[in-house]
Amino acid sequence: MTYLLLNSLFLGAVAVAGLLLIKRLPWKPIGLATLALVAMTAVFDNIIVGTGIVAYDEALITGIKIGYAPIEDFAYALAAPLLLSIAAELTKRQK
Repeated sequence: MTYLLLNSLFLGAVAVAGLLLIKRLPWKPIGLATLALVAMTAVFDNIIVGTGIVAYDEALITGIKIGYAPIEDFAYALAAPLLLSIAAELTKRQK
């Protein structure tokens, strides 16, 4: 299984959950958190991939990179703020 396929399945599931709660989620904070997390991912992933701490099988990535980091590395940075917001919304206590 390629990283692109794995990320597509994961991001698709998170997107469906987000659409189900579209009116209940704080979209502006989610967007700002996503931008910040993607920027930090670009910096730190380039460090860890560039130094060789983490390596990817070239046969399993698309070949598109931002610096040293493959584009597939950014999927979790895109999903995390939405996923955390979904979890927070679903675990709120009813008053």
